Amino acid sequence: MAQFLHIRVEDIDLLLPALQVHEVIGLEQQSRSAEDHAIWRDQVIASCDLGYVLQRCATALSHRQYGVVYSPDDSDALPVLMLIDEVLGLRNPTREQLHKLPGVMTTAHGLFDGIWIDNKLGLKAYCVKTQLPADFLG
Repeated sequence: MAQFLHIRVEDIDLLLPALQVHEVIGLEQQSRSAEDHAIWRDQVIASCDLGYVLQRCATALSHRQYGVVYSPDDSDALPVLMLIDEVLGLRNPTREQLHKLPGVMTTAHGLFDGIWIDNKLGLKAYCVKTQLPADFLG
């Protein structure tokens, strides 16, 4: 099975395909802003508050501790910087731990392949698709 980076944004846990993660960076207070771009390795890349993308509270932007430089698909396009709250480590879910998304379909459902549930660790997280829609930033 594939390896994933387990992250948290507010009360939502997510698994990002690890091969699409370029870097995790700590955000200094002065580098946090509401701008929609960032400088990464001398390149201007799109920046977004992942909480906003997931339709969470917009007031938490100034408190995000980390950024994940992430390629939303397998094209040669520049990655994006997603602002998040926590990095929880690498995960290797088994097939038995992966499930279809429950409940009513929402806009956010289009971003996920399913949900990972690890009963031994008491954790669950949404699995982010390896090919995100071009308009996932809003």
